[in-house]
Amino acid sequence: MAGEKGRTAAEVAKAWKTAEAEIARERKNREKKGEHFTGLTKEEFEKKMGRAESPMIVWQSWGGGVPPGGSLPYSVGVQNPDPVAWQYLAVSVAVGNRNAIVGNDEFMTTFDARFPTYAQPQPFGFSLAPGATASQSFTIKVPAGVEKTGYFGNSCLMQLSWHDVGKYLDRGLFFFEVV
Repeated sequence: MAGEKGRTAAEVAKAWKTAEAEIARERKNREKKGEHFTGLTKEEFEKKMGRAESPMIVWQSWGGGVPPGGSLPYSVGVQNPDPVAWQYLAVSVAVGNRNAIVGNDEFMTTFDARFPTYAQPQPFGFSLAPGATASQSFTIKVPAGVEKTGYFGNSCLMQLSWHDVGKYLDRGLFFFEVV
C-alpha cells in the first residue's frame, strides 16, 4: 500500500489518532521553547491522506526573529501512515518564495542562493516503520548581508534512490523574520 491513496476510513482514522497525539506532544514541547509551530488539523490530515504520497509531513517548528549572521532552528515531523515500512527517506530545506510553485521540478530547483541548502540525515536517510513518526532538525544559517525582512523556508520530504530518480513525497513551508 506504500504510496497508495485509496485508504479506507478506518485506516485514515487510525493514522489520525497517531498523528494527533504526536502533534499535540510536539506542539507543547516546541511552544514551551518559544518556537513557532504548525501541525495538521484533522481536516487537513484527512485531505492530505486522500492526495499525498506517504509518508507525509505532519508538523513543523522554527525559531523567532533572527539577526543577519545568526542561526534559525527548524524541525519537521514526518509520519508513515502506511502498513509497510519506508526506507531511504530524507528531508531537504532551502529558502525562497517557492510555496506556490505547483510543479515539483521547478519547486526543487528554485531557491534563494544566498542561503545554504540542507539535507538530513546523511548518508542513507532514515526509515519509518508502519505508523511511526520521526523528526529531522536543522540549523539554518542566515547570511550576514541579507535584508531585514521576512523569508520563506521550504522543506521537501523525499525517498532517495541511489541509482535512479528519487521520489518526491511531500513539502512544508515556514515563514521567518530576519531582524
